[in-house]
Amino acid sequence: ILIKIGAALALLVALFFAEQYVESRGYDRAWAEANVAIQQKEAQAATQLARETDKTRAAEQALQAKTNQQEKDDDTHQKTVADLRDRIRTLAGPSGRLRDPHAPGCGGGGGSAQESAASAPGDRPGDPAEAGGLLSPDLTRLLQSKDDEADAINLAYISCRADAFTVRAPD
Repeated sequence: ILIKIGAALALLVALFFAEQYVESRGYDRAWAEANVAIQQKEAQAATQLARETDKTRAAEQALQAKTNQQEKDDDTHQKTVADLRDRIRTLAGPSGRLRDPHAPGCGGGGGSAQESAASAPGDRPGDPAEAGGLLSPDLTRLLQSKDDEADAINLAYISCRADAFTVRAPD
């Protein structure tokens, strides 16, 4: 009987360890399968990250190229405005004062009405320059400053509008 009890006890211990062994192998197998699945997902994620990074880099390079081109265009526009501003100042002559293009004697064309008006005094009778169609220094400065402000606003508008079209442009 003692031998039967010992054999039964040994069998129970053996079954317990066998079950532990089988269970352990099952966990090991499940862990290995999960680990392989995780590694596959990591590889897929790395591949997708690389693709998305390349797309982002390409988009950034395209945007930088458009920005660089816009800066060149802006520089060209500013140079054009500066050239026109210099031309206006040159037309103002040595006095630096602008002329009224509608004033008599300012190249508006020939005609007796203009010739008779040319002899008429300006707003201030003692000022022969204004009688000759020159604008006052204050009005000249005002017009030139307003012209400069309008040019700056127009250049900024053109640049911003080009940027907006670039951002909204379909790829």
